[in-house]
Amino acid sequence: MAGPWDIVEALTAWARRTPWCDWVELGGSLGRDAGDELSDVDAGLGVLLDGARYEERRDAALAAARGYAVVAGELVQHLGSTEQPADHLVLQYADGRQLSLVVMPAGARPGLAPGSQAVFDRSGRLAESFAPSALRAGDGQRREWAFLGWWGLADVAKHAGRGRVWRAIESLHEVRTFVWRLHAAELGVDYPAFGAVSVQNAELPAPAGLAATLPVAADPAAVVAAARALADVLEPLAAPHAVDGVRAEALRRLAEV
Repeated sequence: MAGPWDIVEALTAWARRTPWCDWVELGGSLGRDAGDELSDVDAGLGVLLDGARYEERRDAALAAARGYAVVAGELVQHLGSTEQPADHLVLQYADGRQLSLVVMPAGARPGLAPGSQAVFDRSGRLAESFAPSALRAGDGQRREWAFLGWWGLADVAKHAGRGRVWRAIESLHEVRTFVWRLHAAELGVDYPAFGAVSVQNAELPAPAGLAATLPVAADPAAVVAAARALADVLEPLAAPHAVDGVRAEALRRLAEV
């Protein structure tokens, strides 16, 4: 049975025989040598323009990817700008395999990011390592997550008090995401903005008490109980980040709803 590594090999072989392909970077679980047959292929492709339009290179990369296996569906997400173009090519193959390929001008990548491996590097651009801004969360980023976590808990109380249960549940989930991010940053794992993904990839435990933040039913009382439990989890993670005012309002609303 064909697996994700066959897609990696097809992409790499195509890049090698295509002169304007400069490098292929493999990320995700396969890039960490932790993948399995269910892993999707997370990859980056650096292209040389040499007088060609970037869009021509992107479209050629998409055409090549369509040939790696029978395609069931595809999507192109535009990530960059006119000055710094980049596109995310997402392909679902009919046999279940998936390709997530980010195409960019070769010079946009100054080196190889942690957690990735260079499977093809024509010019040696990936020989040097570099730390992307998303690798760590600074104090300002952590404060934003703490602020938005308490703000979101205030929203949970508001929506639950109005009987808008699904809005309250959605806000509760958003707060849990901020909790995971703060927890990941506290643990010092790579890419804390990915929250639960980064923590579990590092095989580290979830925040203590997180299971109690799942509502037992889709009703206001259950959602508020879960929100109060989530406030207890958020408290120590947010405490260092000077968000006392928004915290106080969230706790007031949760106490009164």
